[in-house]
Amino acid sequence: GEVSESATETATGTTETSKPKAKRGPTRVAMSFADGITSQEVLDWIDAATGQMLNPPTDFMGLVWPIGRALDDEPDPQVFDGDPFMEHSDVLGDDELDEVAAYFRNWQAGLEGCDPEDARGFDEGAARVERWIKGGANVATAPDPCFESRSAIVAWSTDQNKQTAKQVFFHESYHGLSNYLLRQCSPVLGRQEDSMNDLRWFAEGTADYFGVYMAAKDDGRDDYVQTMLKRAYLDLRGDPGMPLEANTYVQAAAMVLMIERGMITEEQILNGSYFNSCDWINTFDPDAPGMDYIFENFNKIEVSGGSYSYSEATIAG
Repeated sequence: GEVSESATETATGTTETSKPKAKRGPTRVAMSFADGITSQEVLDWIDAATGQMLNPPTDFMGLVWPIGRALDDEPDPQVFDGDPFMEHSDVLGDDELDEVAAYFRNWQAGLEGCDPEDARGFDEGAARVERWIKGGANVATAPDPCFESRSAIVAWSTDQNKQTAKQVFFHESYHGLSNYLLRQCSPVLGRQEDSMNDLRWFAEGTADYFGVYMAAKDDGRDDYVQTMLKRAYLDLRGDPGMPLEANTYVQAAAMVLMIERGMITEEQILNGSYFNSCDWINTFDPDAPGMDYIFENFNKIEVSGGSYSYSEATIAG
């Protein structure tokens, strides 16, 4: 069943005129419908992820459910109302799929920190999530009903091992725990979200760095940088001309290079503080000072004696 931790504090007003405003404690809830990952494990992952953050949201929910194998090699946007997911075979029965969808819908409906304007989008949001769940979508995403209430939801497919599922869950949790992503920065900066798509490399690179780091930490391992560089190295060997926009493997490797060059710090990735405001939109724009070097050199990963690294020359560059 569901596991949760909640704490509630109430501040009382002292005079008639100051209305008592209840200060809510944080809520953390989690549910897994998958054999092999317990709800308690998902809650532990959430606690670990939120515990890293400088400024975590008040509410966070984690949801994991199993899906089978992909029915074909192509995305099926017609099944998912335009969302580019692939249909997978079912692992759960219809009643169980109803339960998964209801879990998200009920969690969202019970949120206390969202204003009426946010709540107007709840039905549509829950219907979209339900479409993914019932259609067997290979979805891993971070629904954000409102600023203070975030989540990470992951469909765990048969062809993924648990380690991968855990990395993916931490990656999505990072998006959920990032206060200001493109959607939140759009009204702040007065820019269309689509006009900032070339910033996704940084949001994805940081999230994947966090995902690999946290999964390793959860296992008591410290080989996370090697994991990131090796994945990117092997991908680049298959496609040496791959651009930085290509995928999260090379984007996470770019974070390693930026840390080595002193452009960013690991601490600020891990505590989510790059996303405590919208400054990152300008700082990490591909046209911003110093970014061209990363876009041109992220692919210069070397291997020696089974160890992956950027050379001193590349770091100094």
